[in-house]
Amino acid sequence: MRIYRRYLIHELLAIFTLSLLALLALYMLLEFFGSIDDFIEHQVGPLTIIRFIGNRLPFYTVQFIPFALLLGTMLTLGSLSQHNELIALRACGLSARQLAIPLLIFGLGLAAVTWGLNEFVVPPTFAAAEHIETTEIEQRNAKPLFKRTNVWYTGSRYLYHFHALDPAAGRIEGATLLRFDEQGFLESRVDAAALHHTAAGWQGTGITTRRFSRGNGRSILASFSALPAGNLDIAESPADFTIPQRPAEEMSSRELRRHLNKTRKMGMDTSAFAVQLYHKFFYPLACPLMVLLGIPFSWSTRRSGGMTKGIGISLIIGFSFWIALSFSLALGKGGVLAPATAALLPHLLYGAAGGILVFRTR
Repeated sequence: MRIYRRYLIHELLAIFTLSLLALLALYMLLEFFGSIDDFIEHQVGPLTIIRFIGNRLPFYTVQFIPFALLLGTMLTLGSLSQHNELIALRACGLSARQLAIPLLIFGLGLAAVTWGLNEFVVPPTFAAAEHIETTEIEQRNAKPLFKRTNVWYTGSRYLYHFHALDPAAGRIEGATLLRFDEQGFLESRVDAAALHHTAAGWQGTGITTRRFSRGNGRSILASFSALPAGNLDIAESPADFTIPQRPAEEMSSRELRRHLNKTRKMGMDTSAFAVQLYHKFFYPLACPLMVLLGIPFSWSTRRSGGMTKGIGISLIIGFSFWIALSFSLALGKGGVLAPATAALLPHLLYGAAGGILVFRTR
């Protein structure tokens, strides 16, 4: 790697680190003073407060990394400009695009770090923070499983419909099990007044079974039987029919994808989960994007305003991007935009703007 590239990355790393630490320190102060009433009311000890804020830190670190990188880019180039180092580099024949390369490489490296934190560190720590807040600070029971009515579920053998599902008791009221052949004709229908899961499997009461044969292009009732009680051949366990109340921040991409598929099988709207899944995938792109936006604006402030103007522009760019991203994600969750489009659109718009500005920078 050329000397000027190492130098730029070294300078950016130092200022980025300081910016990130400053943002995290500000978060910890706001979190502490914002929750101090709850801490006092429930007599929360210092160790619990430290554990709660510490487990929240990885989540906010991921949120602050792109913004700290934007701030670091602006301040790094602003500092080099104030000390005439940019003029020296330009005098050596280096263009703005050549100077942007090492900064973008640093941004791509941070994108990988952001993805790793969001995938492996944030889910368990965020879940731990939520548990501490619920059980130790607010002193409430942990969140229960969803209790649902009118449930549809696509299983390995049957299409299920439940009138009422009680996950805690492992009990189902008003169950209907429909089985179809490969051509989509109804083969059988099993109705049960109630289902209860035991060590031996699913036991039903008030069971009626209808079997169908195919004739004249449709399903025709072939037999009917009724039993007061009996075992049912159901491959799914109670856990397959339940969805825990877990926010997207507590799940990795793989877990969120499984959660999405399970929610879809339950007949629920999956737009919000799909948007969150794509958001997890595309969010790290904000790191090189912030570098791309920071370079041309820091160039424009080298003759007027200096660092103060650079910080102000960083705030405007950062907040405008988060507003645009939040608005786009909300449109995706509301079904106005496709999930992938909602998660990617702000990155494309701001990335295109940054690329054009860098290309036009002299």
